Amino acid sequence: MNLEKLLCAELKRQLEAKGMCVMHIPAGGELLWRWFLDLNRSRTYHMSGPNPISYSEIQSYAAASRWPVEPRHVAILRAMDEVWLEHVQKRATPPPEGVKASPPVSSTPLTVGMLDAMFG
Repeated sequence: MNLEKLLCAELKRQLEAKGMCVMHIPAGGELLWRWFLDLNRSRTYHMSGPNPISYSEIQSYAAASRWPVEPRHVAILRAMDEVWLEHVQKRATPPPEGVKASPPVSSTPLTVGMLDAMFG
């Protein structure tokens, strides 16, 4: 199993744990785990919840901390972010019965007419 899968599995286990549990961060993954926690702490939010960690945020973090972040590290951080976002989405409270809720991502394609209607 590669480091990305191991870190994502451990993150998922930690998120789903009830109460305190012992962390089993795979060897070689300690630094990536710390990077993810730092980036997660500075995450931005919108009206429907958290935004994914962007490439520019990872790049800024790498420059500010002077860590040599490589493309494989970015892929692992993004995969861990997907696990975290899926967990948050599952925990979201469902709307009350009888209230219609829109999906988090619309299935309707964006058109020029829709942009004109929204922004004039």
